Amino acid sequence: MLELRQLALLCGLQACAAVHAAAAAGIPAAITEVPSQVGVMVGFPPAPENQVTLRNYATPRFMRWTLAHMSSVFNTERVSRGSGMPTALPQGQPLDVDAIEVGWQGRQIPMTEAYRILGADALLVMHRGQVVFERYFGDMTPATLHAANSCTKSFVGTLAQTLITEGRLDPDAPASRYVPELASSALGSARIRDLLDMRANFRIGDDVHRAGSLQVAALQAYGVYPRPANYAGPDGAIAMMLAAKPTTPHGVGPMRYDNATAEALGWVLSRVTGLSVPDLISQRFWAPMGAERDGDFLLDSRKMPIAAFGLQSDARDLARFGEMIRNHGRVGDKQVIPAAVIDEIRRGGDRAAFAASPDGAVLPGGSYHDMWWFNHDDLDSFQCQGQFAQRVWIAPKAQTVIVLLSSDPDASRSREPLRLGAFRAIARALNR
Repeated sequence: MLELRQLALLCGLQACAAVHAAAAAGIPAAITEVPSQVGVMVGFPPAPENQVTLRNYATPRFMRWTLAHMSSVFNTERVSRGSGMPTALPQGQPLDVDAIEVGWQGRQIPMTEAYRILGADALLVMHRGQVVFERYFGDMTPATLHAANSCTKSFVGTLAQTLITEGRLDPDAPASRYVPELASSALGSARIRDLLDMRANFRIGDDVHRAGSLQVAALQAYGVYPRPANYAGPDGAIAMMLAAKPTTPHGVGPMRYDNATAEALGWVLSRVTGLSVPDLISQRFWAPMGAERDGDFLLDSRKMPIAAFGLQSDARDLARFGEMIRNHGRVGDKQVIPAAVIDEIRRGGDRAAFAASPDGAVLPGGSYHDMWWFNHDDLDSFQCQGQFAQRVWIAPKAQTVIVLLSSDPDASRSREPLRLGAFRAIARALNR
């Protein structure tokens, strides 16, 4: 729990009530301080107390700056947009999102209050292929590359389903068929389908990751979280995967969300194609969909791409990706992703396995499939989700795509009902 003196730093004058309510409930408040206004990384050089380091980057004072400057803190590589012209994002009839109200904790609140409660850094709304709302908060701009975090998994899942559709990957084969090195690991016996749907069961050392908490053991293995002085765990994602130990059989029991699952799938993709995950994203999605800017991709301590949460992008290119998914893989007159891939993704996953998991309480009635999250609501909505509340929400029946980039440190996702409520309120306002 954050100390009250830390929480006080997070308060803007208009947001203090929400912050103190969160503190009373033991939930960390979303971060609304503007880094440049409080001196974070300001000056040449910044004062020592305002400098972001590997030790302090995830603390409330520095997290918002870090999420928009990942390549300044960690090693990254480029996700190339290629040399083609960007696909236009045409402007549509503007929607006054600020005037919309959304239900939260028994009352209707204006969307402007929801922005603060959710720690919004950027919000972009597309309807029928046109931008109807685009807003940046704090120091964010349209050109800022923001951490997408575990939204990366949905890119990886879509890549894997594409290779399945092309006949290059067998969903019923064990991962070790493609990566023999995994034969000695508990991950090696997991089927490709188990990996895609988070049904692989294993542990890393003594840690069996549970939803609603940061996966500290994995983050330390990646080298993106401080390691204790006597650290003797895996160094890098590959070592982490090879250290996976068996627990219960794969494919049974609740859905079990875990970063190493995505890493194993990323390794399989790279072995099958001969390309790294960021290069696959570039060649399969970023360049052909007409991205506006190069992205960045996080590397681990061994300089290997982190398939589970490596992508950083501007909001507009995430919107292009979401719009491509909504349009069954098409961008204009070009079929970038086979329509059959999108059909398979949109089937959704095992609702009973999802309901039995900790995530079932966060998204009641939901499921997980091909590394996408499904709501099974009247809008047929589904989304990618990233730590600290990064979202690309797609509602086919409302012809709507919403990108939300955020600085919300609440790992339990207690504010998810407000996020989804805001998305649905926006979509319904567009379709009245």
